[in-house]
Amino acid sequence: MKRKVVMTILGIATLLVSGCSTPKTTEINVLATTDLHGSIPYELSEYAKNELKKEENVALVDAGDFLDGDDGGAMDKYFELRRGDYENNKQIHREMPLAKDMKEIGYDAVVLGNHEFVAKDKSELSNIISDFNKKNIDVLSANTYNKDGSNYVKPYIIKKVKTPEGEVNLGILGLTIKEVGESKYWDEESGKLVKAKSLELKDQPGFEDLYMNDLVEDAKKYVKDMQKDGADVIVAVAHTGERPKKPKNPGNRIQDLATQVEGIDAIVAGHNHEQIKQHDYTNKAGEKVIVTEPGKHGDCISKINFKLEKDKDNWKVVDKSSDLKQIEQPPYVKNLEDFFAGLASIDEKTTEINLAKIIPFKWDKVYYFKTPISKEEIYDKVGYKWKSIADNIDKNMLQLVFMEGEKVVCYISVDKELFKFDMKFDESDYEGNVVTIYPNKNDKFKAKVNRNDFSQYLTHIK
Repeated sequence: MKRKVVMTILGIATLLVSGCSTPKTTEINVLATTDLHGSIPYELSEYAKNELKKEENVALVDAGDFLDGDDGGAMDKYFELRRGDYENNKQIHREMPLAKDMKEIGYDAVVLGNHEFVAKDKSELSNIISDFNKKNIDVLSANTYNKDGSNYVKPYIIKKVKTPEGEVNLGILGLTIKEVGESKYWDEESGKLVKAKSLELKDQPGFEDLYMNDLVEDAKKYVKDMQKDGADVIVAVAHTGERPKKPKNPGNRIQDLATQVEGIDAIVAGHNHEQIKQHDYTNKAGEKVIVTEPGKHGDCISKINFKLEKDKDNWKVVDKSSDLKQIEQPPYVKNLEDFFAGLASIDEKTTEINLAKIIPFKWDKVYYFKTPISKEEIYDKVGYKWKSIADNIDKNMLQLVFMEGEKVVCYISVDKELFKFDMKFDESDYEGNVVTIYPNKNDKFKAKVNRNDFSQYLTHIK
């Protein structure tokens, strides 16, 4: 009898334990950049690639202003060639370098920022969007519309993120600041530069066929659609800042987005070039909404972590946090300024110089490349793709790369005629298409400086 009672108790206990089993849990991560302005630093791209290789439960997005600002780089050359095609009525497809770079890194989606609109016209922007789409990178902006009321680009995507415990439906909503900028255009009647009527997209020259709605109101609509489409997690990737800069220009709407729209779990902000690790807000439903902003020019990257618990057939967010990973900034921007400052120190009375004495930053060799040359030849010699440079570099472009150890510390890419600067070598100095110069060994040059036309020419002395 006692044996039967014990067995019965054990059976009931087993049923209770099995009925109260620990819920299934998992987690996903979202990496985010913003305001890259034309180029992705090597250090950032390597970090993102490594994070994506580690696990499958990671998505990568950009919050806009990926165009505009790549002076002398691949994107700058791309737009120069596109302008030439337009002026010569050429119908040529040119691959957009930034779309190619983002594909290689592993971006899932990018959001349109204000610079995407003020930099070019609608036709040019549509070509750029097409290039991203060909690379299977979605371009998003839920509050940007064609004149007929249809969406100009996708408002959102639902990405199925793989985890060991099953797929999680990650919703990524794209939003763009309504006040895209203050453009000027040439008025034929008055013969003057005239300001656009307002900061809004519909009043920007070249974008008369587009308009934007209020991003907060549109977010309310599309979040509901995303929930109907089965999104387990919703991240708003919004090219807009956290706080309004001026009362007359209330374009920065992150606070309103976080507090007024129910259903958003996290927000990636942009536009203000700020670094925000994590700011917490509470929406109308009493739910926590976290905000992060990953700076500018690839100086950092946001990482949002979501911990989830299985709720019947869906996943429910039970915890979330965000962090900022600081990216080591390449020295070539500051060193480029120091390089030209060093050149400026050469006066007309100087007849000979040593590079080691006029270049203030540390370097142990410099490569001078004979042009024309392909970027692949330069990358092969340098040893890695430290930044995105033009595909084919023509004869007039000086190419000079300073190295310290295995890293690039300065890159000079300038038009020889425009800048009136060049370095001349004997053919016997070249090994292939490259001359390698070492400090205090073979770095002596004759200097010819003319302060009237600001020209500077250096001829190598063996």
